[in-house]
Amino acid sequence: MSVKKLADSALATFDHDYVSDAAFAAIAARIRGDFPDGRFSFLDIGGGKGFFADRVLTEFPECTGVVLDNADLLLYANAENPRKRLVLGSATDLQAIFPAERFDVAFFNFALHHFIGTSYADTRRLQRESLRQAALMLTSAGRIAVSEITYNGALVDNLPSHVVFRLTSSKALAPVVARLGANTAGTGVCFMSAKTWQREFDRLGLATAVTREPAPARSLRSRLRLAAVSAGSVVNAHFWLTPKRQERPAR
Repeated sequence: MSVKKLADSALATFDHDYVSDAAFAAIAARIRGDFPDGRFSFLDIGGGKGFFADRVLTEFPECTGVVLDNADLLLYANAENPRKRLVLGSATDLQAIFPAERFDVAFFNFALHHFIGTSYADTRRLQRESLRQAALMLTSAGRIAVSEITYNGALVDNLPSHVVFRLTSSKALAPVVARLGANTAGTGVCFMSAKTWQREFDRLGLATAVTREPAPARSLRSRLRLAAVSAGSVVNAHFWLTPKRQERPAR
C-alpha cells in the first residue's frame, strides 16, 4: 500500500505550523515529563516544511530530529539546521528507511488524515500501518504524539469521516468540492472522530493521554461545510501515546 501524493498546488497551501501555541506548550510539557534532561531524538512524520520540527529544536537545544515527507517540494523548503535531517519517503516504509535507527518521539501533526489509499478501507489500513511502524521505531522509553482534527458526528459518531472522504476523493465532484475550499479535492482526506481514533490506538496497544481544543476558524471554513449535515463538533485533539509494554517510568 502506498500513500497518494497531493498535487503541488495543494502542497503549496501548507505554509505554516498547524499546531497552536497552547497545544505546543502542552506537547512540550509532555516531553519534559518523559525526557527531563531534554536529550531526545524525534521523527516528524509528514513534517513538510519543518515548521514544527524547528519549534521543537528551538525549545529543546539538546535534541535532534528527522523530518520525513513524501513530497520533495515541501522538504526542500526546510530551513537548515545542523540538528535536523531531511528524509524523502513514505510513512508506510519506516522500517525500510530506518532499519537500525530508533527515536524517542514520533510525531504525526495533522498528517494522518492525508494518508489516503484507493478506498476508505485502504486509507484506514494505511493510517493503522503507519502508526504500527512508528511504534516499532521507538526506543524503549519512546512515545508517539498525534495531533488531528476530529469530526464527531451528532447522531452517528464517525459518519462525517465517511462523508468527507467520499466527497473529497471523488474525481467527478472535484471541481465543486474545490470551490468549497478543500485543497484535497479529487485525492481525498480522512478525518475521524475522537472515539474512532481512540479505538485505533487501543487496537494497536497504545495507552493514551489526550488534550483537546476548538479547531481554528481556518480549518472550519475549508471543510466543515462538507460535513455540516452530520458533524456534531469539530475539535483538535492531541494524543500522547505510550506502547502499553512501556507503562513504567520513562527513565
